[in-house]
Amino acid sequence: MKIRYLGALLAGLLPMSGLHAQIAQVDYATLTGTEFISFDNVVSGAAPGTNYEGVMLIDGVSFGERFAGQTLTPLGNFDQLGGTPTASLTLLAGDVGRNLTFFDSPAGKVLSGNGPTGFPDFDAIGEGAVSLMFVNDQSEFGFRLAGGHGGNANVSFFRGDGSLIDTIILSSLPLTSTYGFTRDGGLRDIRGISIWNDDFTGIGLTGFRHDVAVPEPETWALMLIGFGAIGYATRKRRVGEWTALSRLRA
Repeated sequence: MKIRYLGALLAGLLPMSGLHAQIAQVDYATLTGTEFISFDNVVSGAAPGTNYEGVMLIDGVSFGERFAGQTLTPLGNFDQLGGTPTASLTLLAGDVGRNLTFFDSPAGKVLSGNGPTGFPDFDAIGEGAVSLMFVNDQSEFGFRLAGGHGGNANVSFFRGDGSLIDTIILSSLPLTSTYGFTRDGGLRDIRGISIWNDDFTGIGLTGFRHDVAVPEPETWALMLIGFGAIGYATRKRRVGEWTALSRLRA
């Protein structure tokens, strides 16, 4: 079940699209994207799990707490995000002990945000905000939720310029479930996503998937080499032009 924003609810944000839904909630199984984010190489453990400070890069996708410009307010033992990201979407990590944790659950290895009481307090695990950012724009997104006990989760989608696309609230969270989301008209402009919740036991997240492949490290290296070669050729041409001009003036 989902509830859409009609006013300044929870995060205090109103989608620029007004009442027209820009993000549709769909069956996770119907997503066409084949890009999965694997936690296989991330060290975890039994709850409270393994604590991680700083922004994490996993399979080319960055994970942190929130975006620059967003406000972080304690809501009991939970994180509540509000405000508007800055013009250029920038991912931030949480304070020490209040960033991210990976732990082993019956649903497998899951990611959770650490709430205001901080790691390793069990009242913090799964009660903090989690945000992720792609290096390229997406039109689909999905995840598997673990540990829900009837609470709510707030999922906000942002463009690369920090503007809000849409916000969806997932209510009556079950113990385990999957969620899928697609952009209206298949438009590719989802660059960042923030998730926070008020479920009294907190939640874990796994099974992240999206549709646009992230460039491999080798591809980035080739791109950087290409950009460097273009820059070198441009500078060399300009030096040659200035040299020729100086000779003419002489």
